[in-house]
Amino acid sequence: MDKAEAIARVTEYILWRDLDYPTHGLDADRFEVGWTVYAPVEVDETDPMSFLDIPVGRSVFLVGDSGRIEEASSSEPPGQAEARFATQERANRSAPSLPDGMDDDVDDVDGFEWMLRRLQDEGHISGYTIEGGSPHDKAVAAEASQLIEPIVQQLALLGPPRWDKFTAELAFTVSAEIAELRFWSGGKPGNPVPVPERVADLVRDQRQVAAQMSAGPWMRLLLEVDNRGQTTVEYDYGDEPFRQGRLPDGQLLPPGHYGNDLKAYPRRHVPVWLAGYIAGTAAQGRDAQRAAAAAAADVDAGRTATATNDLFTLRDLWACWAVLAAAHVGVRSEWGPRIHPGYGWFENDRRSGSTLYLLPGDRAVLSGGLWDSELLEAAYNGGRPLPDLYAGAPAWVNDSVINTRNRNGLLTFCYWWTDGRWYRGATDTFGEILDPVPSIWTTEDTARAMAAQVGYDLERQCEALLVAATERTATPAGVAAIFANQRDADVGAAVNQLSLAGLLA
Repeated sequence: MDKAEAIARVTEYILWRDLDYPTHGLDADRFEVGWTVYAPVEVDETDPMSFLDIPVGRSVFLVGDSGRIEEASSSEPPGQAEARFATQERANRSAPSLPDGMDDDVDDVDGFEWMLRRLQDEGHISGYTIEGGSPHDKAVAAEASQLIEPIVQQLALLGPPRWDKFTAELAFTVSAEIAELRFWSGGKPGNPVPVPERVADLVRDQRQVAAQMSAGPWMRLLLEVDNRGQTTVEYDYGDEPFRQGRLPDGQLLPPGHYGNDLKAYPRRHVPVWLAGYIAGTAAQGRDAQRAAAAAAADVDAGRTATATNDLFTLRDLWACWAVLAAAHVGVRSEWGPRIHPGYGWFENDRRSGSTLYLLPGDRAVLSGGLWDSELLEAAYNGGRPLPDLYAGAPAWVNDSVINTRNRNGLLTFCYWWTDGRWYRGATDTFGEILDPVPSIWTTEDTARAMAAQVGYDLERQCEALLVAATERTATPAGVAAIFANQRDADVGAAVNQLSLAGLLA
């Protein structure tokens, strides 16, 4: 179906249903399985008060390539109505027959959910989520959408003359809030604008209504509005780790406020990051005093650490970490491991990471966290205890050398090297280290990961540098050899990584 046909179908739909909606000048935007058709709004840009007349919660129409039409609100979170519509379209195309007596109507939520369960059982889809699918959720969503309108109108009046658009990021709980409002003029952003208490009151009212949906209260309300009244609304529930991980630092309130919010609005599932943030250092913190007391208690109780062969020897592990860091730094990659004085650092693009601290007397601590850890999920949402990461650990395994995830209850593994081998606590955490630790499991893995940065035809040079680094006899010439294909390589920075690691001849 093309754009013109979609608009024509919606025009017929409006006339047939005798809706109070324009039929001339309609526009349409394409999405996955059809078109979103709407009436653009003309605004007198010279009169800021005219913005009060814009119907923010006006209807839009979703038209599937199948011909099905659904009416939705323009102030519903972007993509939510389209995603739900697309899921229904896919389900309709391959839907099994409904049981006898069940009305074959895609607007019947129970029947629609039955179809989705059947499709999942038969392997056609891996899973599903019905957002705002129940009649109750739909009614609440409609009411919440209407309450967006006065918020947008009042915010619009706070801007300078002839603004192009504004964005508002509103992070609220029942006991505190942060509001960030910014206007664009001439394509450039202006300074933040304070949000007055009268608007905050409107936002609180809207959140209280939205909290009645099955998803619960949003953690952030995100608005983007242009000077023609086109409004984008998004509810951020803090549960999309690979998009945000958590709320931005500037919009993150102290943990006690989120605890207050959960008491007021209990959630069936609390994002792991949020549960850990609320738990704070009480969950996994191990300052020097606490570490000494725990180590003494372990001795008195006869608890000992678990020796493990999960990792390379410290000498090999450190050399692999350092040469892989040199390869990444040399090609100016923003990713990959790094060497800092006394420790190695690594964070990947999936929000997992680790640190490796070296200590005098041939000691070390490797610790970090897997973002989507089943251990933490079971603890924070399944009623299981947190993983026992410190059983038998000596007192020097404390906050000063443990990955900072333990300050927010997100540490999922902790190993320490002493007496020539690795140890861990009582919980088996081998499955937690594969993603948060760089590719240093074998020398072959490391050389291959280096070659992925500098060129696979230089894998032999990468292997030679790794051998030399392991023997602490690496040279600047050996480092330069792995960058033969890189004209703009930062060889000096790469050499410095091995120098910080103490692996140069």
